[in-house]
Amino acid sequence: MIPEFDQDIFYGRLVNGALRPAMDYLRQFPQQMERYQKYVSLFQEERDPPCDAAPELCEILRLYQKYYREAFYLELPAGDAAERLRRRLADLLQAEAAAPLDVLEETAAEVFRRRSFHVLTGRTGGYYGPYIWKTQELASYTVELPEGTREYAVMLLDGFLSKGWLDYISLGAVSTGGWCNGDGLIHCVRSSYDLDSENFQVSLLKHEAQHGADLERYPDMFPQDLEYRAKLVELIYSSRRPLLERFLGEADAAGSDSGHGLASARIARDFQNCMHSSPGQLAALPIWEVQAAARALFAESSGEMEKKYRSFPIPT
Repeated sequence: MIPEFDQDIFYGRLVNGALRPAMDYLRQFPQQMERYQKYVSLFQEERDPPCDAAPELCEILRLYQKYYREAFYLELPAGDAAERLRRRLADLLQAEAAAPLDVLEETAAEVFRRRSFHVLTGRTGGYYGPYIWKTQELASYTVELPEGTREYAVMLLDGFLSKGWLDYISLGAVSTGGWCNGDGLIHCVRSSYDLDSENFQVSLLKHEAQHGADLERYPDMFPQDLEYRAKLVELIYSSRRPLLERFLGEADAAGSDSGHGLASARIARDFQNCMHSSPGQLAALPIWEVQAAARALFAESSGEMEKKYRSFPIPT
């Protein structure tokens, strides 16, 4: 008997960069064949999606799309896929053959900036993939966190050409809704949110604000620790969505070494130990129990981070 399609399992694998396992899961379900064929067309047959930008911009974007295919579908080692991207960018941009990838990414970013785009390069969850957008607007929010209330500036971004690797391998269904660079400014993908929703108020504002607070205190905090604490903050303040169930689904994606995947796996493990429950029992917990357990685990984590990183107190 074929089990019922579980979107959380499918998306959980994609979040962890496990594209082939996600496609294998999708292929089991006849009602998902249309979506599966889109994946076959894009990744197996390597049919490029349409590009509405200027030709020189599309050429750069296609190099990243080739990188996504090699990293996630062909499952090349991350370093090998990045090296292939580096060589192709150097060739396209007519740069020095041995130029580092971060230098080449910045050179490519300047091509977009000359056409009035904003660009963020670098790695997300261990993989490259630029965020490229046209417009932005600054707003201000008061954000309550477990360790105090803080004021955060939020840059609302719109008009995207690229939203990183996760958006691409999920066919636009899942993507980073925002980020914080440790400078106190939260960047928000405006089209991803109803600004009055819990998804925005908790999963973006509180999640990213916690990153900002942690990075102020511990600038070298590992991605898995940052994500673990931010996900606990989401569980503390979420009352309308079964977020624990979603994180458990992400933890089920095998073979992930991304910050998100490692954090979700730790949440699953710590909740099982804390609640003396199996994953199936955890998914059925009432919200108030999830919130209480998350608050206790967050408090434990604060002491753990102090010992691990030995920095200075959170600024007031």
